Amino acid sequence: MFFNQASASRFQLDEHSVELENCSIFYTQGGLKSDSVPILFLHGWGISAVPYHEVLNLLAQHHFVIAPDLPSFARSPYPNLIADYDGYAKFLLSFLDALNLQQVHLVGHSLGGGIAITLSALAPDRVKSVVLVDSTGIPTVSIPEIVPRRAIEMTAQLLLPRLRLKLVDIPQVFTYNLLFNTGNVIQALLLSLQVDLKHLLPKIEAPCLLLWSEKDLTEPMSVAREMAALIPDSRLAIVEEGWHEWGLWYPQKFTSLILDFVHQVERTDAVAMGRF
Repeated sequence: MFFNQASASRFQLDEHSVELENCSIFYTQGGLKSDSVPILFLHGWGISAVPYHEVLNLLAQHHFVIAPDLPSFARSPYPNLIADYDGYAKFLLSFLDALNLQQVHLVGHSLGGGIAITLSALAPDRVKSVVLVDSTGIPTVSIPEIVPRRAIEMTAQLLLPRLRLKLVDIPQVFTYNLLFNTGNVIQALLLSLQVDLKHLLPKIEAPCLLLWSEKDLTEPMSVAREMAALIPDSRLAIVEEGWHEWGLWYPQKFTSLILDFVHQVERTDAVAMGRF
């Protein structure tokens, strides 16, 4: 898989919003619409779709992709507290209904992964495949324990390229959410660290790819292996790049792994339906 700059202008990312009950969902979309099931990309804790812009651009060269800002985060205003993963999943089901999308390939990073797990178990008929990227869902550490781990990861990531990403895009959206979405930022952190979704993992019916960095200190490899053991039709791909946000720093490898999996699922489905 490679990125063709000449073709990039054909698949510019567009920004839209849709009104749901008490909530306006802002989303980015791009790629050539076709009969293929679109990718629904769910961002991680504390930020929005903005820091994933390069990832989304690369995905859009080969597949139609939709990336919402989760309810109350960044450009998707919502005044109330979202108490649990179910709340986010139900918002996303309303979002899919509003866009008339019957099925999606789900990709969720970190908190977005925990939401993807919940959505996959809650509405399996709406999920064609699921990719969990360094996902929440199995608690391993407390808040006091996570602070030094995040400090190590964030310090290590300062040595990586993409200055705008780490000095502008991530700090800007995180600061905005912390100031104007304080309640849900804190509540989402508690969900990420404390809520156990192991009981939902065997209910995931769609093919599942777990993408994990072997250096992840936020969601360590023990989480990935336990999830892989509990999700019926799953496989685990481990990358040596770090850390918890590795996909942002290595977007070409990240998107290549996602697209290879998604297109393999679609080919397998086409063969089963006699289209090949």
